[in-house]
Amino acid sequence: MGRSHNSFTSWVGNPHTIGGRNSPPEEKLFGAVLSQAAHDVFSSHVEKLDKQQAKDFLTQNTWHFKMICELAGRDPDYVIRKMKKRMQEDIPIPFFSKVRKYYRQSNT
Repeated sequence: MGRSHNSFTSWVGNPHTIGGRNSPPEEKLFGAVLSQAAHDVFSSHVEKLDKQQAKDFLTQNTWHFKMICELAGRDPDYVIRKMKKRMQEDIPIPFFSKVRKYYRQSNT
């Protein structure tokens, strides 16, 4: 069975890049927590309240956020900077679907 690919790991870091495949399971777990929060921020199917909570979590330098970043082997300031930058550059999901539909229609 293959591993799933989560494109949001590029914003918070891939759990396998810090310590390789021999990373402690806790580090992988907390890396997945950060990755899930990033996924929630940028996904269109996530409820508005959940999306806002994920945004707040990833952009406010709280004690809990710092602890999770430390346990994941990430620098909290770096994660916050990257997430804020990505949120400012965010292109709405409907834009991509319109482009894709147009592209598919023109090729048929």
